Amino acid sequence: MTSLWRSLGVAAGLVVLGAGLAYGWPWSTDMQKQPSVRPQEDPRLPPPGSVPRQGKEPAMDRIQAGERLRNPVEPTTASIESGRRLFQTYCALCHGPDAKGGGPVAAKFVPPPDLTLEIFRQRSDGFLYATIRDGGALMPGQGEALSAQERWDVVNYIRRLQGKLR
Repeated sequence: MTSLWRSLGVAAGLVVLGAGLAYGWPWSTDMQKQPSVRPQEDPRLPPPGSVPRQGKEPAMDRIQAGERLRNPVEPTTASIESGRRLFQTYCALCHGPDAKGGGPVAAKFVPPPDLTLEIFRQRSDGFLYATIRDGGALMPGQGEALSAQERWDVVNYIRRLQGKLR
């Protein structure tokens, strides 16, 4: 008698297990049954030239930013001082306090370039801004750490170090 109940219990367990596998339990790992974006569903890319509503900047590479963006922040003493403070916090570890590439971390990696060289003096403010925001070939971007205002302040400070501002 116990053998019969045991067999019925095992059979019932197999039926429940089989039904669960067939229909998926809440902890199912079936990748088809998941909350995800299906083809032809949102989110879609915004139309070209649209303005973001969440305060994010339109996506563009450094070359495009160099052509399109103009520095909206006047190089006042307050802006340059803010840029100096931010540069010392976020940039000087690699670029050095004078932006010549001799920061304490530079010896451990590929040394960063001297930002006071003529090639960087010729770059537009928008190019520098986008480089700070998105990073460069080896440089990490600071877009999450610095606000737009702060990035423009750093650009103004770099221009001061380059001798373009007095």
